[in-house]
Amino acid sequence: MINEYFMKRKILILALCSLIFVPVSAKVRVHTIGDSTMSEYKPAATPKRGWGMYLQAFFDADSVEVNNRGKSGASTRTFYETENLWPSVKEQFRSGDYLIIQFAHNDEKCKGEDVFVENERLRAEGKDTLTDMRGTEPNTTYKAYLFKFVNEAREHGVTPILMSPICRAYFKDGKINDEGRHKLAGTKELSSKEAAKVLRPKGIFDKDYVRCMREVAEDMHVPFVDMTAETKGAFEYLGKDYCMAHYFNCGDKTHTSAEGGLAVAMLAAYLLKETPLLEELQGWLMRPTDEELRAYAQRIEDSGKQAAFDAPGMSFTKSLDPARAVNMFGTKKGYLPAELEWLAGEIDEVANRYLEYELSAPKKKALVIEGITLPVKAKGGAGMNIHINYGFGDSFRDVTTVYENTALPKNKRLVVELTQPVLVPAGETIKIRVLPWYDSNGRPQKGKYLQLGELIVKGKQLL
Repeated sequence: MINEYFMKRKILILALCSLIFVPVSAKVRVHTIGDSTMSEYKPAATPKRGWGMYLQAFFDADSVEVNNRGKSGASTRTFYETENLWPSVKEQFRSGDYLIIQFAHNDEKCKGEDVFVENERLRAEGKDTLTDMRGTEPNTTYKAYLFKFVNEAREHGVTPILMSPICRAYFKDGKINDEGRHKLAGTKELSSKEAAKVLRPKGIFDKDYVRCMREVAEDMHVPFVDMTAETKGAFEYLGKDYCMAHYFNCGDKTHTSAEGGLAVAMLAAYLLKETPLLEELQGWLMRPTDEELRAYAQRIEDSGKQAAFDAPGMSFTKSLDPARAVNMFGTKKGYLPAELEWLAGEIDEVANRYLEYELSAPKKKALVIEGITLPVKAKGGAGMNIHINYGFGDSFRDVTTVYENTALPKNKRLVVELTQPVLVPAGETIKIRVLPWYDSNGRPQKGKYLQLGELIVKGKQLL
């Protein structure tokens, strides 16, 4: 169906047919930063697929390596401020690389207001403050973080690309509504001080994240890719029923499935091809056949069905308790957020709220984790959700989501069993994080707890 949509854009298709490949001595990296609509997922863990998982299929693999660093739950603020996210991306930069920047979904958490500004107002009125710190105001904080990403990428010799976020499947009368294309209700009046920070005159502005990203691109002379307009056009052309059955069949209207993620990656490649100031990058773009795309997508699915490691080793079993509880509070009843309530409006993991387990390999011997078992229970309510991610080292790099449950049963013990093998190199530490959030039905929730048993790791130490 997405190819049928592209038949309406003949000029773009003709341009793709005339691609020229430029040989290079070393691979250029295309780094991607964004949220859950872009991020990596383990096929065995969830039906969600971020479009960044498929972008490599549209580049000459001998010349370009896509480094997808999208992160579930991230906003511009939390991605920039979290140690294992933006700082670790910068460590991977090489001069001549490219950086695709796509945020807004989680920046909208405070309904288009900056959460710190909103909390000042709530405190002044004697009201409870918000605990989800992701929200940014589009004309001020959101822009300010985009400026930071652009400037710091350029300091490393990296070419930044601002790409607006994909639409949510918020249809009304066959069209994607304003909220679906990241234009929220209400206006924002900038003070002189706020206006100066974002190079805009004092005045009243709407809460349009896409407009604000475009303005940053214009101010900073950065290539701008309007993915919001393109996905809006594609989704409306295909229609609500098709989109919900094929692209957004993961239980919500934000996250794409394998088919949807691949379609969005195709859109991204086509738009990069026709974006000014990217001539060198365009030389490495390619147009794979339908058969090649199916094979690439199947390899992603098969990656979740790895065979066991056959190297000889000594078996072990270890019981682990959480080594750290970050922004979580433990009681006899279980764990809940440090603020003692679950915030309204959370639809994805909160990157800076988790329980962490860790296991280190000997300095000269690698470990293979062959299985993980963890008893979990949602105490007090049926709205508990969790991700289980693993990463390596103090910077929690190479993050992979290996388990997702967006409907933990109320007051029922569930045993999570993971059987996909994971190699822990000699001298490395693997960290396993349980990240909970709660579907609060529009209001904060108290008296809801996540209970965890011992995490049992089975595997072998390689000889």
